Amino acid sequence: MRWAMVLVACLVCGIAQSAAPPGAISGAVGSSGSPVEGAPVQAKDEASGATFRSFSGARGEFALEPLPPGRYTLSVRMPGFKFLPFARTVTVTDGEPRQRADIELAVGNLDTLGDDPYTFLQDARAASATLTGPAPRTADGHLDLSGVWFGKDDLFPEDPALLPWAAQRVEERLAKDLQDLPRGQCLPAGVLPLGPFFRKFVQTPQLLVVLNEDDVLGFRQIFIDGRGHPADPAPNWQGHAVGHWDGDTLVVDSTGFNDLSVMGIFPHTEQLHVTERYHRRDYGHMNVQMIVEDPGTLAHPWTINMVWDRTPDQELIEFVCGESILNMHLDWRTDFSDLRNQILRQAKSAL
Repeated sequence: MRWAMVLVACLVCGIAQSAAPPGAISGAVGSSGSPVEGAPVQAKDEASGATFRSFSGARGEFALEPLPPGRYTLSVRMPGFKFLPFARTVTVTDGEPRQRADIELAVGNLDTLGDDPYTFLQDARAASATLTGPAPRTADGHLDLSGVWFGKDDLFPEDPALLPWAAQRVEERLAKDLQDLPRGQCLPAGVLPLGPFFRKFVQTPQLLVVLNEDDVLGFRQIFIDGRGHPADPAPNWQGHAVGHWDGDTLVVDSTGFNDLSVMGIFPHTEQLHVTERYHRRDYGHMNVQMIVEDPGTLAHPWTINMVWDRTPDQELIEFVCGESILNMHLDWRTDFSDLRNQILRQAKSAL
């Protein structure tokens, strides 16, 4: 009888445990009273490092589930808000497994609406989602990377492991509203293609040319004819880039940088070494990975993962950097999407 009672108790306990609701964190993402759609929401278990990810819906709603009990860092980092990211701690327990956590994003990037790719160029993103089918190939059998691409940022970025001097430099830069960035003086921004801009790839068997709509990003030449880096390169803003094919992935190796450009808003030294991997996974999307190494700035390599969208109905428009672009942004509240779309409509009507 005693063993029967123990067995029944164990069965009841097992049923109770299996019936326990799964853990979850849910809520809505908003900014300045409006919902934010497409926000990348992440919960990271502080003990195990496991990450759980989702995107907010049309009303800003999101849900991360199922989640095991634990203490999580809930975060959102996205262009337009990336210099003022959201982060808070949420604890999921057996006693209270479902947590409500609404997210309010502070407007960043000097309060310039045009810097937010999640609120402009929606037509371009929607069009790229319908571009399915295999990626085209060139006559020599390699994937063809040619075309205009909408270069989005890493949706779930990791922080670079900055050495103390570099972290101090970033803190000072943010305190000055980023006005010491090279682009503030119309100087090249650097090799890392971060930010919501269109980029045009022109591919030949020996050379890949990258044209950027943002003038301060400049253009790049990537030699894919088998040459190596020069033995004694003259340091410059874009470095020296050579590439080779690893199956269907173009691997680009860049060195020879000066220490005047930046990695987004982060400084670097002349020891900067960037490895890029471009893989056009289908007709409308390209996986882009960057591994950034700089022992003078970073404690360990920094990895950036992006997905760029093909935009066959777009073309690059002229961008001219006049005076200080950042000082101009301080008083500029025009929605860049409306301005850009207006220019494109005028250009098309003139054809």
